[in-house]
This record gives sequence, C-alpha cells and structure tokens, in this order.
Amino acid sequence: MKFSQLWLNQYLEHQFDADELSEKLTAAGLEVDAVEPVSASFTKVVIGEIQSMIKHPDADKLNVCQVDIGTEIVTIVCGAPNVFVGMKAPTALIGAVLPGDFKIKKSKLRGQESFGMLCSEKELGISDESNGLMILPNDAPVGQDIRAYLQLNDVSIEVDLTPNRADCLSVYGIAREVAALSDSHCKTFEFKTVHPQIKDKKEIQIKAQNACPIYYGRVIKNVDTKAQTPIWMKERLRRSGLRSISVIVDITNYILLEIGQPMHAFDFDVLDGDIQVRMANENEKLTLLDENQVVLKKDTLVIADDKKALAMAGIMGGLESSVQSGKTTNIFLESAFFTPSDIAGKARGYGLHTDSSHRYERGVDPKLAEKAIEYATQLILEIAGGSVGPVSACKLWSEKATEITLTLEKTNRLLGIKVDEAFIENVLMRLNMRFNRLNDGAWQVSAPSYRFDMAIEEDLIEEVGRVYGYQNIPFTLPKLQSVKKEVSEKKLIKHTLKSVLVNRGYYESINYSFIDPKLDEIFFDVAGISLQNPISQDLSVMRQSLIPGILLSFKNNLNRQQSRVRLFEEGVCFYEHNDSSIKDSPFNEIAKIAGLAYGPLTTPNWKEKSVSDFYYVKSDVEALLALTRKSYRFDVCDDLPWLHPGQSAYIYHQNKKIGVIGVLHPHILKQMNIKSKAPVVFELDLAEIENKDATQFEPVSKFPSVNRDIAFVVDRKISVDALVASVKASELSALKKVEVFDLYEGESIGHENKSIALNLTFQWLEKTLTDTEINAWMDTIIKQVKADVGGEIRS
Repeated sequence: MKFSQLWLNQYLEHQFDADELSEKLTAAGLEVDAVEPVSASFTKVVIGEIQSMIKHPDADKLNVCQVDIGTEIVTIVCGAPNVFVGMKAPTALIGAVLPGDFKIKKSKLRGQESFGMLCSEKELGISDESNGLMILPNDAPVGQDIRAYLQLNDVSIEVDLTPNRADCLSVYGIAREVAALSDSHCKTFEFKTVHPQIKDKKEIQIKAQNACPIYYGRVIKNVDTKAQTPIWMKERLRRSGLRSISVIVDITNYILLEIGQPMHAFDFDVLDGDIQVRMANENEKLTLLDENQVVLKKDTLVIADDKKALAMAGIMGGLESSVQSGKTTNIFLESAFFTPSDIAGKARGYGLHTDSSHRYERGVDPKLAEKAIEYATQLILEIAGGSVGPVSACKLWSEKATEITLTLEKTNRLLGIKVDEAFIENVLMRLNMRFNRLNDGAWQVSAPSYRFDMAIEEDLIEEVGRVYGYQNIPFTLPKLQSVKKEVSEKKLIKHTLKSVLVNRGYYESINYSFIDPKLDEIFFDVAGISLQNPISQDLSVMRQSLIPGILLSFKNNLNRQQSRVRLFEEGVCFYEHNDSSIKDSPFNEIAKIAGLAYGPLTTPNWKEKSVSDFYYVKSDVEALLALTRKSYRFDVCDDLPWLHPGQSAYIYHQNKKIGVIGVLHPHILKQMNIKSKAPVVFELDLAEIENKDATQFEPVSKFPSVNRDIAFVVDRKISVDALVASVKASELSALKKVEVFDLYEGESIGHENKSIALNLTFQWLEKTLTDTEINAWMDTIIKQVKADVGGEIRS
C-alpha cells in the first residue's frame, strides 16, 4: 500500500512527519518499505499564463510566447507541441535550478531572446515521461510557487502489509490505525447522499448469494466522460502509484485508495436487461479490459446482463461494456461486497492480479459498498456532471460479529508484561471494538466489520501488544526446563537411514511435494490429489511417490553432463482413501524413503568398470534393512508399468509389502525425454522400517566353526530367498550363517531348472563339532528343502 503523507494527515487530529509515521507503523507490524519525495528538488518555478504567442521567424517548431508570471510579462521561446494561448503551465524563471542541476539562464534560441522556460512534468521530476507542457487548471493562481500550489513538499510512504491486515489497504484505514496507535482522533470519513434526479435504474438479481451478499448499482446519465480529472486527484493517484487514465476510472481508483472499496463503471447503453451476479457458464468467453480473451471457469463469479458476462467479479471488467472517454455518456456504477473465499485464487488462475482482487481476496468491509456508491456519485457530479438515478440495492448480508472472550490473566501471561484493565479497555475503544465486561479481568469483545482477522482471544491479545508497543516489552530469556527424554533402542531415526545412504555414495535430493499432472498420469492409474490453488499448473497434483521427483532431479543432472548419479529423498506421499470411519481427513500421508542409482559404481578409473545394476542397488537397500535386524524377502514384481519386468521386485516383511526395487522401464524414459540407459530405483515405507529389533548380545564361541557347501537343483521359478528360508526353517541352533556363492543354469540340469550353491556355517558354544553331527544336520536340511521347494541335491 502506497500513499501520500499529506493525504493521510488530512484525516489525523495530530500531524506526524514521515519519520514519526514510519517508526510508529513499523513498530506496530505495518512495515514501511520506502519513503520517497513526490518530486525531485527544484527552485524558482511559478505558475505562468501564456498571454500571446507567435511563430519563431527562423524555426518552424518554436513559438515565441509572452508569459505572465504575476510580477511581469516575460518572453519565453517554447518548442512544446501542446502550447496554446491562455494556457497555464509551470514556468522556470531566470536563476531557477531544475532537477539534474539544470540552471535556467537568459538565452537566445535562433536569435530570439528567452527569459525562462515553460516546463513539463518530466522536467520537474514529477513524471518519468511527458508529451508536452504540464497543463494546469484555469483557476491556478498566476505567480504562485508551483511547489506550494501542487503541495510537492510531500512524501510517498509504501507499507508492506501482511495478508491479515486488509483493513489498512486504504488511506483512511492507515489513518484509523495511526490514530489508534497514537491515542488520537481519526476524523470521520464524510460524504453527501445524492438524491435521484431521474427514474432510470437496473434491477439486480443475485444468483450466487454466498459469493455476493451485497450489491449496489446506480445509473448516471449525461456524464461528460471527456472532463479533465482535477489536478489534486491526479496528484494523489500519482503519489499512490497509479496513473491518471480517464475521469470515471480515476474516480473509482481514487475511492479504492481512499477508503478501500473497489468499484467499476459500465457503459449503460450496451447493457441488455437486468444485472445478474452469477457463476460463469461452461466455456463462456469474456474479453477483458487488457484486451485478452479468457474462457471462464465454472467456479468464477461474474457480473452479467441478460445475454452475456460483463466482468469477472472482483477482478477485472470486460472491454465491451467499459466506459470509453468521449464516447460513453451514460454509465451504470456498481459497488459490491464479494466473499473473500470465493474470490481468493481466482485471479491467479487466469494469470491476473489486480488492485481489486488484491483487496477482495483479503476482505473488504461489507459496510463500505453503500458509502462508496454515494461518494462516487458525489465526485462524478462535481467533476463530470450528469443526472442521477436511484440506487438499486440487493443486500442479503446481516452483520454477525464474532464474539471473543478476552481475559486479563491470559493477556499478561502471553505478552510477558503487566497491563491493567483500564489500559485494555482504552485499547479496545481506540480500535473501535465493542465490548462488555463479564467480570473482573474478563470482557466479551466484538470486532468491527473491517477486521476480518479477529477470530480468537490471541488475536485480541496481539492488538493489545501492538498498541502497547512491541518495542516497550522488555527482552527476557525464556525459561527452559530440561526434561530427560527416553530414547528407545527399537526406534530408527531418519538421520541414521540417511547416513547409511550418504556413506554409500548417495546425495540427498529435496523436491516439491507436488508434481505435474502429466507426470502423475505416466506413473499411476489412479489420479493424485489435485490442489485447489496451485502455484503453477505443472505443480498441481500431490505426489503419490517420491520416484517422479527424483527422476526430474536425475534428468537435471544428466543435462549438466553428470555421468554418475546417486540420489535419495525422504518425504511424505499423499493418497485419497475411501474409509468413511476416518472423519479427520479423506487423505492419507505416508512417509517414504527412495533412491536412484545410475552410471559407474565409482568415479571413472582404469581398473573399475562395473556399473550400478539391480544387484548393487539391492545391496544398498539391504544395508538399510539390516539396521532393523529383521528378516526381509524380495519377490517378483510384474504389475508396475513404470518398472522393467523381470528386473524388479517387491520387498516383503512377514508377507507385508513394504517397498519396491527395480530398473526403470524404457517407455518412462521416453515419455520424460530422458536420453540415457535406465537407472535403478527403490522406494521403502518408512513406517515399516523405522522400528527395529533390540540388539541381542551373544557370547563368542571358543570352538572352531565348520563350513559345508551344498548345491540344490530347483525349479527356475523358485527364488533364492525361498530356498534360503527353507534351509533356515530346519531350525538348527548350530546353523549360524547361510550364504549363496553360485548360480548355474544349463542344459545339463534342464532348461526349466537352476542350481543354487550355498555355503553353510555351523558352530557351537559348548564343544567342537563332529562329522557325525554335521552330517545329520545336512540330512535334515536336504529333507526340509525337498519338502518346501522340491529341491534335489545336484550330483
């Protein structure tokens, strides 16, 4: 919010300079970003009136003017294209110093003496551009210093407001705040009620009552839309960061800045029938004021007549129904209240952001609409004339102020200071809060209609703190009590899991929790959860897996000539469930950890040539799972379209699926435009691996261990995990370790079979093992394997 200091002071009982205002506003949470003079520095420039003018005898583009400067008439040579007799313009006298240290001296232009210079806005440092001399009103007093006439000894103050302080998005709102902070009086905003002179009116039909509970409209005929906006209004607009456009637009913008109510004017003669406030129809089109045509969405609120949409409510008007300077003579003026939740995010959905949408999204005082239409009517009649019709009103809103209980005890406890009841009541009165005393130290408080941010007791306590002054609250260190926290041996922390991957050469990747819907469609049959208000269209769906995000990071690394990539990410994935018994949320959040490996195992060297294949990445996953001290198995995965069949596996713990590992399918690489060999990826549910078995200590045997090798011929469909599990199912206490050391497939054992060789380690604590005992155990294992998986000893 940007405003003129002099404009603000107009409403204040006590006048503040710029430094005082900045300090007071910033200390109260309304941070002042900038304080800038409204014009550059210059001297000896007065209002001059051109009495006569003749062409320069030796220059076609120059004019010799006789200019009245109040004390005398001087000759000035001027080349501006818009100069005319009777014109009043800023006149720099001999000895004047203009911006840029440009000094005015007596000079000759093509042999003609000139005793000064007629100035444009740019030459005075008021504007960055100019099409000619600055034209002053006819009633501007000749000879008066231009700085005094335009009140250029002023500054523009820009305040950075947080979204909850929509009540300060106007000059009057800022003045109201300053008065409350300084315990002074803010002058009442005054306007005249204009009585109808004609009977013309438009009926209002509100079909979206929740989105627009208040709408006022008025017909004004025979308006001079070519009328010049007064210089004082132009200056206030300029000092607030807006340029003058045309008289009707300037007036509506002026009211927006002064009291915070957005308004719009339509060309009355292009309206067909009544005014309707409704939601947009399917594929309805509208050409906006910026000449861009949009296809309206069904959730967009529009202002329409009986045949077409006229404007996007609270955002931007349409070009066809806009007021055209010099062409429009009859206007329909609107002033409305739109519910913030129905306007929020709609402008961004069309790539727009306007002053109106900025205010409506945050909340406009519902009581302003009626005042604004009367105030706008008053200004239009004073500046552009016209005949006024009656106000058409449709008001479905009734004030229901939120009642909040405020207690002295909690106020002092949260602020860390001691204030008394009298101070709190004084603060509430200064902020225009209505309150009733419940008992000693407690009040029932209702906020004014413009304070949308007042909802709970803490909001009121914050107001007390702001008015008291945050800078007046003493700095005290918080009291912290050390509490001994028990750390469970059975809980794995995320840092431990990450450290394992980092030690094995992985780098952590951090991505958004939302992805492109096109990417979501590539990976999943069921669409992900769509965001109602995404930051962009390609980040509009909540992720169902960490893999798509990691693949985008992988692609970025490849694009930067990285030949070896190892990434992992830990984060939350999101799913929609259909369990009606869960009332808190229809969504599930599941924490996962995922990784990707591509390229050589190590940095390129003359000796090491191996690459990161399925089995190397499987060893990384097994290193993670080993932290839990639980048993897991890998089994065939053939139903995930984004993984390569035959090169992927599900990971199970006690028959529960807890993750997946595999080589990415080539068609995924093609659709993502990744030009490389397929990387290996994995993903695990954190909830399933964060609990581990407690460490069990065993004594070390002083007797030697015995190793036996054995090879089983099994069906090709039998996994190594199933065979090892069968061996361990024999439950031999002396069997300490089972390791696979060979796999053979060939004609000698049949194409439907494979041979798996195991190394078995036996050891006892009590004594040295004998061959008889080991042979008996081997027989037990052979019988167990034959019974479980049909394995036979390879001869």
